[in-house]
Formats: sequence, structure tokens, C-alpha cells
Amino acid sequence: MADFLNATTLTEQVNKNLPAKRFLSSFFEAEYLLTLDAEIDVVEGTRTLAPFKREGGKGTVSHRPGYGKAKVHCYEIDLKRPTMAFEAFKTRPGEANVNPIMTPDQRVGFMLGQDATDLGNKINRTIEKMCSDAMFVGKYDILDADGKKIDSIDFAPQASHKIVKTGTALWTGNAADVVGDLENLDNVVGEDSGLTVTDKVFGSDAWIAARKNEAFMKDFDRKYMTGNSIDAGAIKNGLGARLVGYHNGSRIWVYDEIYKVGTGKFSFVPKNKVLAISDQISAKLKFGCVGTIEDGFFQGERFARTWYNKDEDIQWYQLKSRPLAVIQEIDGLAWAQVTA
Repeated sequence: MADFLNATTLTEQVNKNLPAKRFLSSFFEAEYLLTLDAEIDVVEGTRTLAPFKREGGKGTVSHRPGYGKAKVHCYEIDLKRPTMAFEAFKTRPGEANVNPIMTPDQRVGFMLGQDATDLGNKINRTIEKMCSDAMFVGKYDILDADGKKIDSIDFAPQASHKIVKTGTALWTGNAADVVGDLENLDNVVGEDSGLTVTDKVFGSDAWIAARKNEAFMKDFDRKYMTGNSIDAGAIKNGLGARLVGYHNGSRIWVYDEIYKVGTGKFSFVPKNKVLAISDQISAKLKFGCVGTIEDGFFQGERFARTWYNKDEDIQWYQLKSRPLAVIQEIDGLAWAQVTA
């Protein structure tokens, strides 16, 4: 039986059994750091041609265009809760096990796993919000528990990658050009980054409007949506999105997952927008090393520990993480606001 009172053992188990990440996060490649700070590489797209060399001539020096570095701190998410996991050990001699299917050791592991999954999902939703803001706003704020800004990460997207339709040009209007607008997103990404758009992610209202457009539906392809031909696994294992078909070479996703702030409900993908993105975009989820001075620091997504507070008579479970969502190639995506 694993010693779950040991922070190293508990952290290893948590990182081996992470809950599935959300959909937008699946476009980001995980990177685990040995420091609390991350170096961010920002690279602008280029379409410069490589020149040929004359026989006997000198080679061409090719500098990295639009390249820069910045150091950013990986701020900590720190969640804890009272856990009932170790109650399984509190049986008197001769008293029957409250769960005959599991031994007390197994019961402890199971209940700690439930705590880890629940708190882990909260962390994943925070990460998804970071990814969403990075994609749709071009920056995101690091907020404390009171909603006050600690820091801000800005990727400075070009204005041409944020398209807003108005009036009759909205997808609900008489002059709507759904196919043309989607092709424009493809062109913007291709021209500025050199990448090919592979995926388009629709907010719920944008998808409803697109489905009502005859020109769009004429080219919309659902024939690979049944049987073994479906390629939903070709993107990543992200939760929350539905692969609904293909259009002009792109996978079409509908993502209407929400998150809550107070009593308000908000969509990770704004309902009135559609995102065009390449699955080859350079984007990373950097995780700073995490832990405590007492237990040491660990390289990975999560740190976990449990301890008993005698004064409160509470066994605490703690889960920590230091995520930082980074889009190194912001030109590899673009969005359009297509409904009011």
C-alpha cells in the first residue's frame, strides 16, 4: 500500500492520475520546469524564401525574425480541503469494516483520489480560462482569490486576427458570407504565420447561425462522423467539445462549456465567435516547479500532501500547481465575432 502521508508518494500518484484536461488546453503542449519562472519565446511567422548560393560563394546568414524572450513568473494555485479519507482507519478492534468491498488502505486511496480529481478539475478549469483568454483576448490576468489582478500576460495579437462583423454582414444578416468569412480566417492565419488552419471552434450562437446558412451547409461534410473514420482523436484528448463535421479541410468543433464566477455563467468560447487555429501552432502550458520548503519542490503539474491539525481535529488535503499558458506563435490563430 502506498504511503499517502508521504508528500513525495502522494505527489507521484496524483501526477500519474491527472483528470482529463479541457478542450482548448489540448492545443498547448505541456512543459515541466525546474524553476518558478518561465522563459517565454515569442516568434512571429515568416514567409521569407531561402536564397540559393552561387558555386563557391558564401552562405546566407538567416537571422530569426520577430524573435524575443521574456521571463515570467509561474504563479501558484493552492487549494486545500478537509478530507475524510483517513476515517477508514478509525475502526475499533473487532469492529466490522464499513466497506467490505475495500480494505481500509484501499478506501483511503479511493477517497484521496476523489479529492484529487475534484480539486484537479478546478485547476483544469482555471487553466482553460487562461487558454481561452490567451486565444480570444490575446492576454490574460492572474487573479487572486478576491479577483484582484496580480499580473498580466499579453501576447499582442495583430488587429487583423480579430475580426468583428456588424450590421447585415453578421451571420444572421441578409448579407452574411459565412464561407467567405471562414476562408478569410484561413488566409489571415496562413499569410501571417505560414501555418494551415486545421480546426475551427464555434461558439454555440455562431454554430446555430452557420447551420442556417445554405452556402455553408452545402460544403459541410459529416460523412466521416460515423464508424471508425472519425478522427476526433487526431486533435487531443480534451473534454467539452463536439466534433460535428468538416468544412474546407478543417475540423469543425462546437464548444459550449461554461465556467462560473460568483452567480454568473460564462462560456470558454464566446457564444458569438468562431476560432480558426492550426494544430501545429507553437503553444505551451508551462508548469513551474511546485511544493513546499518542508516537503521539497517537484517537477510536474501538481504537488499534493496531507497533514493532521490536532487543534482543529481535521485531516487536510492540499493540491498545488503553477500553470502558465503561453502562445509563442500568436499569428497561428484568428477569430471572428459573427453574431450580435
